[in-house]
Formats: sequence, C-alpha cells, structure tokens
Amino acid sequence: MVTVGPRYLMRAPAALALAAAVGAGAAEAARRPALPEIRVRSPEQAVPACVTPARLMRHLLERTPNLDARFRDIARYYKLHGEALGIRWDYAFFQMLLETNYLSYKTGSGRWGDVDPTQNNFAGIGATGGGVPGDSFPDVSTGVLAQMQHLVAYSGERVPDPLAPRTREKQDEIVELSLALRRPVRFDDLTDRWAKDRNYAKSIEWVAERYRQANCTPSGAPLPPAEDDEMEARASRPRLAALMPPAEPRPPACDVFAASYGGPIALLIRSVDDATVKYTVLQVEEALEHPQAEAFMKVHTPNGKRIARFLSRERALERAFELCPGPS
Repeated sequence: MVTVGPRYLMRAPAALALAAAVGAGAAEAARRPALPEIRVRSPEQAVPACVTPARLMRHLLERTPNLDARFRDIARYYKLHGEALGIRWDYAFFQMLLETNYLSYKTGSGRWGDVDPTQNNFAGIGATGGGVPGDSFPDVSTGVLAQMQHLVAYSGERVPDPLAPRTREKQDEIVELSLALRRPVRFDDLTDRWAKDRNYAKSIEWVAERYRQANCTPSGAPLPPAEDDEMEARASRPRLAALMPPAEPRPPACDVFAASYGGPIALLIRSVDDATVKYTVLQVEEALEHPQAEAFMKVHTPNGKRIARFLSRERALERAFELCPGPS
C-alpha cells in the first residue's frame, strides 16, 4: 500500500483527543507491528550496518529508474540530518518512500498525488487531503530536515523554530499526545496520527522489509559487499567532493576537504582527526547557515570550529590552502 500525502486527523479539543488516544488507541496498537523507536537512545537502537545511503539509493533507483536528478543525493541528507537529531533515519527514509511512492509522487493508479515533487515535501507535511498540497521547502536538504523535525515533535520533544509551518502550528498538540503514551514513541505510533490510515505502520514495515530482503542478513549485517558499499566507504559525507588535489604532495599533518549543501555561502571549518588538521570548505544556504553548519559539524567534525565565512567557494578554498600549504 502506498499513501501519497498524509491526511492529518482533524481533532476535537485536546482533552477529547487524549481520551481517544489512550482509550480507543490501545486495542489498535496491540494489532499493529512494533516498529523501532523514533529516537536513537542507545547503540542497540542504531541504524543497522546494512543500511547505507548508497544502498538506499540503489534500492530506490531499481523502483524509480527515471528519478528526478534533484533527488540523487537524498539518502545522504537523511543520514546527515537523522544522525544530527538522533532519529532512526532509515525508517524516516522508508516513511518517505511510502509517502511519495518511491519519489514518483504518484498513486498506485498512476495519478499525481496532492503534493508536487517541486515542493520538496517528502512526508506530506500539511497535506490534509482533498487536494491540499501541504508545506513547501526551498530545496531537498531543507525538506528532509523538516520531516526530521516533525518526527522529533512526534517523539514528544518540542522543536525550537521548526521549518515547517505545520510543525509550528501543531507541535504542542502533537507533543502532548505523544507524552500521554508514557513510553518512548515508536514509528508504529504514527498510525492514525501522522496519516489517517489504520495500516500506516504495516505499510512502512512492508517498505522496510523489501529493503532488508535485498540488503540485510537477519542480524542486520550487509549482504555480500557490493560496489555501492565501496563507494559509501570512500564518500561518507553528504555531497562531499573528492579530496581537493594539491599541485604537489601534501604533508600528512594537514589536509583540505570540500562539502556542500548547494548554497552560495562558504564556511571554513577547522578540525583535528588522528593528529591531522583538516580544513573543510562547507557551502551552505544563507537562510539555513547556522543549522546546516551545526548539523554537519555534529556528525562529521565533532571537534570542529567555524573559523571564517566567505561569499564564494573559490575564496574559501584559497584561504584553506593558505592555512594548509603544500611542502616548499
């Protein structure tokens, strides 16, 4: 089953909603599959090794071979933002595949859903049915981050200044209902809440199982290594460019990297890894400069610091190589 654009429940006052959630929801919860918790709170809850952005993209392209080129890096954004916010980003990705019908944005009959691909809305946020298109976001990364923030609210935690208008309008109600569960919120708890669909959990798990059958052993280890796994090992950063090649061999104590969210602002980040000083030129969008920089550093350069800001990538790289020169 595929749901394109979730339809949110139109709720009565909060007291009635809480009573309905605690009462009528208990029997229904017992019948649906128990999916992972939304938030990762221990190593045992982490995304299994068989799930990588490269494998996810291969899985997606097998089902949507004419995928819009804008979405070719989308799995890396799920990992980047998911790890930064402590979300089970693999199940967030499976939720996206369900909501968008593998990014085709079409129903099973081939008709377009309420949400348009250009909205960068990957989980039908604000699409309440009846042709309402829901929220729109300026780019793929922002759309993924908006979904992750909405999941944070469903986990029972308020989001400061969320990107999605729907999250800003409804998160107090969402958090209240989630806290009423008095336990960690799971992805199956999204049933009849994120989408008015009694089979929502079963549908997400069906998508997840299709992926696991092709990529995972029962223990969560990868099936025999593929070319995608080697690519993932070489490129573990979102949209990370190849190592900037110096004109001459560079001493091992210093190196320069480049990464990009696609924006015009270039930040220079300094970090130390295994006694090697690394300078990373990170391109960000001006309106999202702070959250994108913080998310990148939290995952990829946890001890990093922003040391400069430039209006062009070329000037930032020039300064990086001034700080990290090759041998004289």
